Parts: sequence; structure tokens; C-alpha cells
Amino acid sequence: MSIHYIYDTVLSIMKIKNVQNEPLKPRGSAVMLPHGGLPEIFPPYLAALITSTGGPTGPIGLQFVSRPNLEKKHFKDGLKDPLLEDHNEVAPGLVYKYQSNAKNKTKKPFAYNGRALWTITRHCAAYCRFCTRGREVGILGMQKGVSNAALSNTPHLDMKQIDETLRFIEKAPGLNEIILSGGDPMTINPTTLHYVLGRLGALQKKGKLKIVRIGTRTPVHNPLLLRDEHFKAIAQLVNPRLMIHVNHPLELTPQTKAVLRRFRQECLATVMTQTVFLKGVNDNVQTLYDLFSDIAAEGVVPYYMYQNDAVYWAQHFTVPMKRAIKIWSLLRPKLSGVAATVRFVIDTPLGYGKVPLPEGDAWTVAWDKGYKDFRGKRFSLE
Repeated sequence: MSIHYIYDTVLSIMKIKNVQNEPLKPRGSAVMLPHGGLPEIFPPYLAALITSTGGPTGPIGLQFVSRPNLEKKHFKDGLKDPLLEDHNEVAPGLVYKYQSNAKNKTKKPFAYNGRALWTITRHCAAYCRFCTRGREVGILGMQKGVSNAALSNTPHLDMKQIDETLRFIEKAPGLNEIILSGGDPMTINPTTLHYVLGRLGALQKKGKLKIVRIGTRTPVHNPLLLRDEHFKAIAQLVNPRLMIHVNHPLELTPQTKAVLRRFRQECLATVMTQTVFLKGVNDNVQTLYDLFSDIAAEGVVPYYMYQNDAVYWAQHFTVPMKRAIKIWSLLRPKLSGVAATVRFVIDTPLGYGKVPLPEGDAWTVAWDKGYKDFRGKRFSLE
């Protein structure tokens, strides 16, 4: 893909939106988080999209343009790893929080398999200002992060670390599902990606793995980055699932839709979406209705809508739970069945499991009692 094509595409986005301003120039490491991480970086494609949709205070700009005063306001008291990922790392980058009970000979109450998250890079094509892994994602070069996790010590897993994790996956009894993430796995060297997905695909064909998911936001950050080799790498998997992070209907540009179509047609992938509830970006019924309806119209499955995670740099994005549930109560009954596959969940901070919220005001929420995670731990809704 030539550089001329890329800039022609960027200019076409701006022309369609009738924008006269020059695209934004990212400020890089000058606006990183106080502990490091999340520099302000976005490619020309995304810079043009931000400019054409309201600039830094528009629904796309708010997601990617740093607001340092807000991001560092709760630096001293905010959670850095609310999902306990570093605590559950069992091999380089492999977070095995939801483990199988295969070692339990009694298998009470019933037998179940495990699933693990494999983070292989801390880099992305651009950095969301609310990223749950901002404790390490975007940290530059060989700078060390704040934990002992593998990706706090290296920008990408090297081949030795990758092979070590693959051996763990192959030998772990009952582990039959891998979610490949980061950072964004679509940003690593395509040769490495081809190797990783080839090995995971081979484990599927041997019957060791049943499901492989890939979490990525590259189709939104920079769909022009994805080349033929990326699609060939994914096609090595058996029934791959692509988990695409998209938060606003304006992110569904023709270029992004073309990539999602190629995932489905060339990789035979099931394409699903994940959305984060964000104050000022999508915290209204109309925006979410348009988003999930547009996703479904593309033949893509709306999957999760998350309550924003409890990380210090993103507290200003958090929609209060009472308001979030009110919006969800109004939205859910209006969605077509093919769009209502989306579930509004809380990824419980320091808890276990993604707890779904009421649908269409069908349940009564006990505000005084809150909710329980999947192990019975109780949380407040405040």
C-alpha cells in the first residue's frame, strides 16, 4: 500500500466531512500518564477522523486526545490493575484468571474448561485515554512498567517468551480458549503474528484449543495498517473470532467497514464488538442505538458494552451507575433482536466475572444491596 494512497484516503475523509483544518499533530510522550504509559499517538488516518468529527472535544477526539489535568487528578488513589491481571500471569503475557477445574478429580459442581488472556505487546496504533491496561500499554522502548508482569519489562514478547507461553498452553489441562490481546496484536511484526496464530491454529486442529479470539482496535485506529499478510495470518485459525473495540458510530468509516468485511469473507471469522460506556462520548440513548444498529447492519455481532474500569487516569469518563442503567433501560427495548445481542456488563474491579446489568428495566435493582460477582463477592452500585 503506497503512502500516496494513505494520504489520499485521509484527505477523502476530511473532504467528505467538509473539514478545512489541518489534522491534529499528536504530542507523544509529552502528555504520558504520571507513571508512564499512554502517550498521545495517532496516525494520519485517525488524526483526520478526529479533526473531521469535532476535533479534540468531539466524540472521537475525547477518546484519543490527552487531557493531562483530568488524567493525573486521581494519580495517588486510583487502581492500576483492577482486573488483577498481573496477579494471575502464569507464563509470559498469559493471564489465566478463569481456570479449568480439570485438576479437581471430584469435578464439583461440574466439569468446566478454562480460558486465558494472552497479551503479547504493549503497543497500539493509537492510545485510548481510558485504556484499562494503561499501567503498561504505551510505555516507551525498554522503559520498565509498574509491575513484574512480562510486558512491564519489554515492549513485545520475544520468540523465546512466545514459545514458553505456547508450551504452557499446550500442557495446561483443561485450558481450551485463548484471547489474544495487548496492546494490540495487529501491530506486531506480521511474521511474528503469522507464527503465533499458526501455532494456535495447529493446537486447534489437534483438539487442544477450541476457541481463539483476537482483541483489536486497529480497524478503528488505522484500518490502512492491515495488509494481506494480516488476513492470511488470521485465516490459519479454525473459526476465528475478532473482537473489535468500537465506541461511536462515526468510527464506522468506509475503510473500517471494508476491513471488517475482509475478516468475515477472507478469514471466515465471526466478528464481534466491544464498547466502553464513556461520559461525553456515547452516554446517550440515540448514539448507542445508532452504534449497535449500524454494527448489526454490517453483519457484525454487538457483544459487550462495558462500564468503564476503575483506573485513575479514566475516572472522568465514568458514567454514574444509576444514569448508566437508566440509559440502558431506555435503549434495550428499542434494539432489534440482531442488535440486542449486546450485553451491558461490569468487569468487576478486584472481583471475578463480567456481571450483566438489567435489560430493559426487566429486573429491580437493589441499590442498597448492590450486586455480586460470580464468586459471591458483593459490590456497591455507587
